[in-house]
Amino acid sequence: MKRRYVAFLRAISNVGMKPFRQAIEELGFADVESYGMSGNLLFNARGTDTAGMERRIARRLSAPAFVRTRAELARIVGRDPYGSSILFLARAPTKAKREAFRALEFEARPPILSGKTAYYVWPARLRGKRTPLDLERVLGVQGTFRSSRVVRRLVELMAKDARPKRRR
Repeated sequence: MKRRYVAFLRAISNVGMKPFRQAIEELGFADVESYGMSGNLLFNARGTDTAGMERRIARRLSAPAFVRTRAELARIVGRDPYGSSILFLARAPTKAKREAFRALEFEARPPILSGKTAYYVWPARLRGKRTPLDLERVLGVQGTFRSSRVVRRLVELMAKDARPKRRR
């Protein structure tokens, strides 16, 4: 049985998605679509090894990929306390990094960590600092962010794709 996934590509912005879609198809993924011009690729796959998919996609596209299922994205959207920005992480930060992160004093609402996801209001700044905090550096984990609006839209598109097709 095929399942619907989305791959979030890191550091891809304002570029044509056709070469990325074609590359994903060449890897054997089906029904590949893109949303926007910022590395959001929807596709179907038979397997459930998202870590393996991330490695294959990253190797083929020379860009880190963060793969999530429709169910994972629906949970992420459902837990989003701010409705601003979502950071998808390659893995959960270590306990030491999480503790150090929680000890930071933020200017406004602090980012919230939940496993491999961080929710925050852009820009996340430390008290008394002018520049936005580099969340990846502080957490010690590579990631890619999307606006909550984009992630909600991807969940809607994936839900639409999951409905049974009507026969005519």
